[in-house]
Amino acid sequence: MGSAPWRPEPGEILTVGDLVARARQALEAGFASVWVEGEVTNLRVPSSGHAYFTLSDERAQLRAVCFRAVVRLLRLELEDGARVLARGRLTLYEARGDVQLVVEDLEPLGEGLARLELEALKRRLAAEGLFAPERKRPLPPLPRAVGVVTSPTGAALRDVLQVLRRRAPGVSVYLAPAAVQGEGAAAALRAALALAASHPEVEVIVLGRGGGSAEDLSAFNEEALVRAVAACPVPVIAAVGHEIDVTLVDFAADLRAPTPSAAAELAVREWARWGDQVRSAGERLGSAVLRRLGQWRREVERLDPALRSPAARVARLRIALDRRAEALEAALVRRVLRTRARVAAAETRLARLAPERCLGAGRERLGRLEERLQAWPDGALALRRREILQREGELRALSPLAVLGRGYALVRRRSGGLVRDAASCRVDEALEVRLSRGELDCRVTGVRGEG
Repeated sequence: MGSAPWRPEPGEILTVGDLVARARQALEAGFASVWVEGEVTNLRVPSSGHAYFTLSDERAQLRAVCFRAVVRLLRLELEDGARVLARGRLTLYEARGDVQLVVEDLEPLGEGLARLELEALKRRLAAEGLFAPERKRPLPPLPRAVGVVTSPTGAALRDVLQVLRRRAPGVSVYLAPAAVQGEGAAAALRAALALAASHPEVEVIVLGRGGGSAEDLSAFNEEALVRAVAACPVPVIAAVGHEIDVTLVDFAADLRAPTPSAAAELAVREWARWGDQVRSAGERLGSAVLRRLGQWRREVERLDPALRSPAARVARLRIALDRRAEALEAALVRRVLRTRARVAAAETRLARLAPERCLGAGRERLGRLEERLQAWPDGALALRRREILQREGELRALSPLAVLGRGYALVRRRSGGLVRDAASCRVDEALEVRLSRGELDCRVTGVRGEG
């Protein structure tokens, strides 16, 4: 006779719900974030705004859902037949046992793959330290010459030259022309960058172009050009596109400017500041000299004619001129020292008003207010509790039940009225007597008057 068939223990048997829940947990843990490419089919967007569709290829298909908040942010129009790259998490819809992808981002297939490749290159170059802040070099304060690497026919060159002529007319500009888009643009930019860096007078290089599409700016994402910018012996300012455009060259350069015009401003900002100061000092010095000469002329005219011999007058003027020159030099030195002191004081005040410090003081004050706010309910509650106990004592003192405790009683008719006069009762009338503890049912057997 054969052995009995094996049967599982009761604790080993799972319900369908338990098994599906475990499967869902395993799926979500193993596929918390995945990229999937496929074709959109069976698209359905009900009134809720959520998009339900199927991602499929020649071998399989996968149900997908894209919730309304994500649908609103998509950069493409969902439609059947679209080839897409989707990012999301894999889960299992327990009610039907269906595996589905909860989509968190969706892009056209070609654009999405290009962006993923760009992000991968960015991470690899960053891991090598090409974008590290510590390798960024400061710009020279007063460069003799600025190198410009860009298209010779683009608007970027005109903008850069206009700014340099206006802000630093004495600075030389050396153009290293190159194509900025299309096939071979990255190699042309590398060669132009090397040419500009080899010039002995060039101390800073502006590399850039005007705005354009992502495809137009793709040359500035080429790995070879990014490495060339990072290895350039001369500090590089990247000015590619408009302010919202960002390329890998921007990360490798020593400084990024939002536009080519801004890059030119940054390259010669110290020149412009010193030029303004020199012009202002020259104007003040000229005015002071004219005032002094006028005063000396009036003093000479007031002298006695007998004392106006040419030799003596020249000697006196020379002495006075030397003294005035010394006084003027001393005044200039004092003015510089006062200006430095004002700048230092302003820096001190600015440090006191720094947002981090103000935020710290605000946080401390907020903490004190929170402590007071937390303590207030406890204190108020204790006060109300004392008031209630006091009122309770007063009520107890006035309560007739307290009188009953001293041996008195309350006599009531069955109808509910109190008996205050014995003459109002009848023989054999039923009464209720309330004592300090409990009540008595009584019947009148006799009635006696007062006394």
